[in-house]
Amino acid sequence: MPSALKYTLIGLLSVVILAGSALAALVFLIDPNIFKGEIEKLAADQGLVLRLDGDLSWQVFPNIQIAVGEASLATPASSDAASAEIVRFTQAQLAVALKPLLQKQLVIQGVKLSGLNANLMVDKNGVGNWSKIGNQTQTAEATPSEKNSATQDLGIQKLQLDNSTVHYVNAQTGQDILLENLALSGENIQLNNTEFPLRLSSEIHFKDAQQNLAADIELNTKLQINDTLDNFMVNDGDIRLSAEHSNTQAKLSAKTRLKLTATANMKDALVWSLSNLDVQDTSLQYSAKDGTELRLKSLDLTGTLQPGGEPGLLRLQSELSYSAPKQPAINTQVTLASTLSIDSALNQINSTGTVFTTTIGDETISIKGDAKATIEPLSYQASVLLSPANFRKIANTLAISLPEMAEANSLSKVGVNATINGDDKLIAISGLNATLDTSTISGDISLPLGEGKLTKLALNIDKINVDHYLPLPAKETAPANSKGKTSAPTPSPSSDEIALPRDMLNSLNIDANIGAGELIISQLPFKNLKLKLSAKQGITQLSPVSGLVYDSPFKIAAEIDTRATAAKFQFKADSKQLPIGKVLTALEISQELSGLSDVDLNLSTSGATISGLKKNLDGNIVLAAQQLRLNNMNIERAFCQLVNRLQQETFDPNNWPLYTDLKDTTTKIVITKGIAKIEQLNAGVTKLALRGDGKVDLTSDSFDVVLNTRLAQADQDAMVCKINNEKLLNRDIPIRCKASFDSVGATSCLPDFRVIEDIAKEKAKNKVEEKAQELIDRKMGGENGEAAKQLFNQFFKK
Repeated sequence: MPSALKYTLIGLLSVVILAGSALAALVFLIDPNIFKGEIEKLAADQGLVLRLDGDLSWQVFPNIQIAVGEASLATPASSDAASAEIVRFTQAQLAVALKPLLQKQLVIQGVKLSGLNANLMVDKNGVGNWSKIGNQTQTAEATPSEKNSATQDLGIQKLQLDNSTVHYVNAQTGQDILLENLALSGENIQLNNTEFPLRLSSEIHFKDAQQNLAADIELNTKLQINDTLDNFMVNDGDIRLSAEHSNTQAKLSAKTRLKLTATANMKDALVWSLSNLDVQDTSLQYSAKDGTELRLKSLDLTGTLQPGGEPGLLRLQSELSYSAPKQPAINTQVTLASTLSIDSALNQINSTGTVFTTTIGDETISIKGDAKATIEPLSYQASVLLSPANFRKIANTLAISLPEMAEANSLSKVGVNATINGDDKLIAISGLNATLDTSTISGDISLPLGEGKLTKLALNIDKINVDHYLPLPAKETAPANSKGKTSAPTPSPSSDEIALPRDMLNSLNIDANIGAGELIISQLPFKNLKLKLSAKQGITQLSPVSGLVYDSPFKIAAEIDTRATAAKFQFKADSKQLPIGKVLTALEISQELSGLSDVDLNLSTSGATISGLKKNLDGNIVLAAQQLRLNNMNIERAFCQLVNRLQQETFDPNNWPLYTDLKDTTTKIVITKGIAKIEQLNAGVTKLALRGDGKVDLTSDSFDVVLNTRLAQADQDAMVCKINNEKLLNRDIPIRCKASFDSVGATSCLPDFRVIEDIAKEKAKNKVEEKAQELIDRKMGGENGEAAKQLFNQFFKK
């Protein structure tokens, strides 16, 4: 062996022996228990009682460590409370620096704790058992050099916590939180903004009186913390979480993986940012007690968000499934994208280019828009575009029961484009442009948040059939013996006793202006409709309402005063050449009158119920028409029936038209306490002149009218029946029309046969007069005869 190599090996061996001797000297000459007091004092300085149950010992591999057996931390005893144990662990190892150690100084470079068991308790007064932690006696402020030294001493090369448990119980709130199998590790931990790795895993259990939560969490990240513990940076954060939450009504389970890079500064106020956010492999399941289930799977969320910084793009997509009892399952894809910005104070939020889409069945819902909001004071503004979609199909797919509607295809095209502004007092919708099937609705809406405040509507509709969105009218079933004729249903005795909704009407505060190019309601076709509605403090006014109905111009003004128990109604309306028959048929009121007529109404009433309103109805109705038709009644038939009886001829009741045409009709109806009296009725029937009066009882839905017909001698040839008796000419022949509205028929109008008796009396009288005059002329003659005739005529008149 060469000499150089020999001496080299001898030198290395000497170093190893020296090092071994040094370590042996360390183990045998320096007793680690001399640091026991220093460690306990360090804990005492923080307001804790540290109990080291066993002796300290050395471990020299893989580095120099002080091993501690079982130990505990407790709060110090006081005059009003005994010492309370907070933390206990089965083993601890403290890695120490060698050089200071040789000088009998303790500098901890690493910490490993095993079997830690922490119990954090809050009593019924809300006081925690850790509230006394912290140095209560230190009063002198540390010098800058001491602060810097303390900061440097906080550096730990390695931190490890395993097989540990933390238990938190709050007797005041009933909360119970348990962290089991807690593990925490980190390396080169420095509180000087130097990045260090940190790993955390635990099982989490939470419960209180209403709910339970169980979760597993795993965190792996690189962390930066400053020396004042108010600035944090998370780099390459990777969080895996699975959780299950339950209460008496439902259960919610979730599983996700979250990757992020974030910063947080808490020096003055919390300022944070997410420079990178990536949510992957996320699933969410909600199961309700009633059998409803909602599932989100394959949920991904990516984007950036930096308060006070540049706007960041957020994207979300997920598969969604929904099921419920008695409903088919729904499977759809949900996507959301938006560019989001938040101010540094977390008070203002702006979202631009937001796009949300989902598919339900074979219908796609697409919403686009921009929004901005201020949290304090609350205000918001948004522009929203809902693309037209078939909401009836969507409702059917979701098994949502829509109200009954006459049109089976209603709600097949619904879309909205509008701007929404609001705060905590008002929601204002402007620039509204909505599609409802074949209708377009535009305008502005102002909705107050709070009772008694003014609601404003200004809407314009191009065309709409309101009947399409209302239930079909109930079909009446004809009795078996009615021979095909449908009779009106007998109203329920209590149907007219329904009280008016005074409270609802008194609470209204509305100012509405509505226009419609074409509108159908109750089968009435309106054009150029303009409606102004105002309601405030119990007074509701419709004034004016104008437009065309069946191309007939009309105006309506109405007022309802519901401040008193008996509400007051005022109603005025007029129309030119109104097709009365079409209006009455559309409203299903009556089909007994038809034709074109000018109409003027002025009505008033009062009452607390429907029946009260009918009983107290007052006013007048004036009709002026060139041509009207009375259906199911034939006045000429009744006239000829009397003629045939007087002339002792056979009357054929068949083959008469079931109507009467009235010409140049003028009618004035005065209504007093629910009874309508016909004060004036002038009309022509074929060649019959007609005048009449009578009454219409709205409370019993019946009428009783006497019509006086008169036939001039020159017009007798135009009659269907031949007039042989001149006594029937140029005299009033009364015809009485009496019936209820639901039983009008051919026999509703009958002649007054007492006229025949009158005519017979007149005929007998005339014969007596004729014989008397012949006798006077034959017996007396001359001037004496004329005087006798005058005496006779005066006597006969008596």
